[in-house]
Amino acid sequence: MMLKLILETFIRISGIAAASGLVYHGEELHIVSDNSNYLYHYHLGEQRLYKTVLLEASPMENVPKASKMDLESIAFDGKSYYLYGSGSTGRRNDRFIWDGKQLVHEDYSRVYTLLMKKFRISEEDFNIEGVLHIDDRILFFNRGNGPNGINGILEYYPASENRSRYIPMALPTLNGVATGFSDATLVGNDIYFIATAEDAKSTYDDGEIAGSMLGKLSADLRSAPEVWPIPENHKFEGITLKEAHEDGLVFLLCADSDSEDEQLIVYSLKVTN
Repeated sequence: MMLKLILETFIRISGIAAASGLVYHGEELHIVSDNSNYLYHYHLGEQRLYKTVLLEASPMENVPKASKMDLESIAFDGKSYYLYGSGSTGRRNDRFIWDGKQLVHEDYSRVYTLLMKKFRISEEDFNIEGVLHIDDRILFFNRGNGPNGINGILEYYPASENRSRYIPMALPTLNGVATGFSDATLVGNDIYFIATAEDAKSTYDDGEIAGSMLGKLSADLRSAPEVWPIPENHKFEGITLKEAHEDGLVFLLCADSDSEDEQLIVYSLKVTN
């Protein structure tokens, strides 16, 4: 199926250096940054940025790579927001749960270690970039930017861990560079994901960006992914659904510029048949 993708600037938000995931809900954008100890909330009507402290530390923003929590994912189950570290180093195993009032901070290393051991994924290849909560399961999207290029979905059942499984996903190259998962969002019975092409074989170091693409697969994980290149050359790291129409969907995307500019550009991606 051929889709038409139109990428436009949606809004510019001052006060956020980089974004790695976002959720649109109730006229607010809830945003995580991989080098910040805040959860950000941007109210579209007020055009105002709010912050929730996740962890008291110094510095709170622009945290050095060696010590940052590397929060790469934010998921929403209709009640609470779940923030996840990438698990790519021993310092990056945090999970936060925020219900709008109370914040819970957890060490998630046991679950990450269980998944790595069960499915024989090395620490060098483990890098969670997107998470979805669907009913009684959690889907972890592993980005294949490690030495073995392992792109796949770890389907984890918290109440029945023995049911967990790993589904490898073959993703195409983009401009001659291998792509890896960077985030995902649920739309009905379908999962829409983004994947970036970054010329670096490391879950730790950044590389040259060759672009991003939009993908689609069924929520039961039985279908092969369909993919379409996203216009322009951006490292998109977050996707959320803004609205659905009869003629298509509108997503909001955030990009990590790998710089310390204190302005975030959120893009809209219109997808039509």
